[in-house]
Amino acid sequence: MAELVFWVLSDSSNAVLEALLAEFRARMGIRVQLQSIPWESAWNEMVKVAIYRNGPDVSEIGSTWMGDLVGMSGIRPFTALDLRALGPVQDYIPSLWQSAGLAGSGDIWGIPWMVDTRLLFYRRDLLAQAGIDEAEAFTSFTALEKTLHRLQQADVEIPWIIPTRRSWITLHNLAVWVWGHGGDFVSIDGKRLLFNTPEARAGFQEYFGLGRFMPPQVRDFTIIEADDCFSHGQAAVTLSGAWLWDNPHLTPELRANIGVTLPPGVPYVGGSHLVLWEHSRNVRDALKLIRFLTEARVMQRYSPQAGKLPARLSALSETSVPFNASLNSLVRGLVDSRSFHSVPLWGMIEDRLANTLHDIWTDVLESPEADNAAIIDRHLQVLTRSLELALQG
Repeated sequence: MAELVFWVLSDSSNAVLEALLAEFRARMGIRVQLQSIPWESAWNEMVKVAIYRNGPDVSEIGSTWMGDLVGMSGIRPFTALDLRALGPVQDYIPSLWQSAGLAGSGDIWGIPWMVDTRLLFYRRDLLAQAGIDEAEAFTSFTALEKTLHRLQQADVEIPWIIPTRRSWITLHNLAVWVWGHGGDFVSIDGKRLLFNTPEARAGFQEYFGLGRFMPPQVRDFTIIEADDCFSHGQAAVTLSGAWLWDNPHLTPELRANIGVTLPPGVPYVGGSHLVLWEHSRNVRDALKLIRFLTEARVMQRYSPQAGKLPARLSALSETSVPFNASLNSLVRGLVDSRSFHSVPLWGMIEDRLANTLHDIWTDVLESPEADNAAIIDRHLQVLTRSLELALQG
């Protein structure tokens, strides 16, 4: 019996995926050895596979890793024939293809699989007590700020909670504000830095300005701590991902009072893609595995365990969305979403941005009521100079 090795990004057991792969084996006569790779160490492991040409046949990878893995010649592009066999391209959230290949190349190197997007979770009961209409509360950046201000005036102790420790999540959150103000981070060809333009800085200033709605005791939280703070019922509004639905601290009473919607601005989508490694000697069988994993039924069944959403619209339209969310609104919003462009050296740019965003939070939260423009400008100038030197080199 033929055998493949498949790496999945996961920090926990994969009973659902194991069951699906048993179904694949019974159907196709191909055994799949499943190996879970923690997100925290996954990038380093993928680099080793690309360098040494040894490892899995198929991997789930972070969508922003594509440009660097292509640059290492580690993964195999999908042909037009391969793509036709995987189903209609139009059935996928359109923006996910932005990170599936190098911008401007026309080649596709990864198939969108699991989707991460930013979602606003809010306490419906606290909004009602403050006299806030939830239908209008988050329709624009201005409306969001006014909502948080009214919650603060209504003596809600923690109107807003988001992570401020170093994390790529901060960059994903910020993208909604930067894109919503007409800015960007890099040009499509990856040769020009754009995060220091007036449009991008406007997004920075408005996003970091929301720090004034976080009291001192929650200003230095990781993503897990921020999620737990909201899930314990201590905060009114948070920005997180679909994984929050399964937070074990959420009580039935609290769940009944939680609403969810897309944030204002341009929705961010990231998540993961499936790639076929260049060194694989089982290309035909590996393509069969990818074809199986990207079936709408399989995506829909596995995505809840992954804490993500399925990449295919037909799967997303059948997905159960808790917290009184409007599935139709969510789908419509994601159709108009954006991803980061897959450009050479994006991994380096993303890493240094994450460091700088943490530094900005540190300085901003020392005086959250002060004008943050000067702080942001100072940090972005330093980052721009260092990255321009690296890009030129």
